[in-house]
Formats: sequence, structure tokens, C-alpha cells
Amino acid sequence: MTSMPRRTPVELHLPLSLLLLCACSTVPLAGPDAERNLAAAEAAVVANDPDRALAELAPLAEEACPKRLRDRRDLCRALALLAQGERWDAWLILEKFSDLYPYSELRPTVVQKVWEIGEALSRSDRGFLFFWSDRRASRTVLEHLVTRHPDSEHLDDALCILGDQAFDDDNHELAQRRYRDLMLDRPESEWVGYAQFRFAMSIVASLEGPNYDLDSMQRGERELRDYLDGKPENPEFVATATAALARLRDWQVERHLFVASFYRRVANLPGELHHLELAAGPAFAGTQRHAEATALRDEVRARATRTGTWVLP
Repeated sequence: MTSMPRRTPVELHLPLSLLLLCACSTVPLAGPDAERNLAAAEAAVVANDPDRALAELAPLAEEACPKRLRDRRDLCRALALLAQGERWDAWLILEKFSDLYPYSELRPTVVQKVWEIGEALSRSDRGFLFFWSDRRASRTVLEHLVTRHPDSEHLDDALCILGDQAFDDDNHELAQRRYRDLMLDRPESEWVGYAQFRFAMSIVASLEGPNYDLDSMQRGERELRDYLDGKPENPEFVATATAALARLRDWQVERHLFVASFYRRVANLPGELHHLELAAGPAFAGTQRHAEATALRDEVRARATRTGTWVLP
């Protein structure tokens, strides 16, 4: 004789009707009933009644909804949650949509809603200490958009936002990658000029002084010159780029003078003169220490000629 299974304490306090509902929750609704519930939910979303929409969708949860209707169900639920202001919960539904329903005709609508969620979150300043923030959530959503839906018409907007977020977080390598992707993947975008400016400025921001490598300074100078040669219309950007270009040129002269002083300390006259020639060259005319570099170069040239330790070209 088999004994009856014992009920848990929780089950003892549940009404019989609720237990029956839980037991039957995974039984699919008949097609006509599911259609009626889903149509009513979709109508409620259109009528801006998300509470009613979610109530109509409740019987269609998980496996209870026929497979052929699940893409409509998930989109409808996400739209209802959006109408309630629950952007992140809506995103969690839409995140899996393309994997679950790769051939759904609703995909363009889903991609558009993913963009709208990411963009809206990026404009929100809500958050709690370091545990969560809408801004960080927007980065997750927009990263999904640019990697999973590169055909989106909002790809350039998403890349621009991601680039700006990375720039503001001092992640200049990531910022450069996002701005570069924008310029390469959407060359016709209205954001290209802005991305070119921010790309160059992210290089400058990553240097923060003359003690960094010359290659990066020269790269930043090239990018700034390319931007300014395009005759940009934004006067604030032009002024900022022009000042940054002058600063990079000054830093390069300082770097050459620093390296030249090192070679002087180790008695390497060819190395010292090489960097002084670069610092005093016409490319750096007008920089703050160009006159000083020229004077030092002339002095070292004379010393080299006098001692015969260096043959001038």
C-alpha cells in the first residue's frame, strides 16, 4: 500500500482553486481561446490600458500559449510593460526575441523598440549607488542593438551614444572604437562629423601630457588636422580642436627636448642632435618652445662641428 504524498506547509494554506490553476498553468489554451485573449491584450495596449493587457496575457504564460502565437504574446507583453514605464523588464523579454523567433515578421518592430528602450535609458539619471543605473542599463541594451541588429536604421545613433558614454567614463579606447565604427559603417550619417571630432579628442584625452609616446601624439595631430580640413561648421568644436592641435604640437616639441636632454646626459651627441633637429624643424614653427629648440640645436651643431664628433648633413 502506497502512502499519499505529504503536502508542504505552503500547499496546506493555498486555496484548492489556486492549486488547480497552478497544476494546469502549463496546459496550452485552445487556439480560439488563445487568439481571443491575445487579441484583447493587443487591443488593450493600443487603448493604453497596460494593466488590462497583462491580465489578458496571464493565461498565455510560458507553455500555455500555442507556439504560433508566442512571438505576438511576447511583443504584446513587452509593450504593456513599456506603457507602465518598466523599460528594463520589457527589454528582458525583447532581448531573447530574435533567438526564439528568428523568422517572425515582428522583428522590425522589436528592433525599433530595443532602440527606443536603450535611448530612453541613456537619458535617465536614475540609479542606486553602484548597484544599478539606467545609464549602465542603456549600454547593455545598445550594445545588443549594434552587435545583434547592425541593420538597424538607428545603428549610427546607438554607436554615437555608446561612444559618448565610453568617453565620459574615460574609456578612450572603447570610445575610439565606437566612433570609428560609426564613421565606417554609416559614412552617410549626420553624426560622422561629430564622431570624427570626438574620435580625435578621445586620442588627446588619452594622452594628458607630453610624457606619452610620440606615435599617439602624431596620430592625434593627424586626426585633428583631418577634422579641421573638412571645414566643420560648429564653431565650438572648431575652437576646441584648434586648441587641442596647438597643445599636441607643443607636447611633441617638449617630448623631443626631453629625449634630447636624456641623450645629452648619456653623452650621445647624434641622438641629442636628432631630436633637437626635429623639435626645431619648420613643422613646429609657432609652438611655445620652438625658439628654445632652435637655439639648442644651433648650439649642439656648433659643438659637434667644433669637436668633430658629428658630421652635419
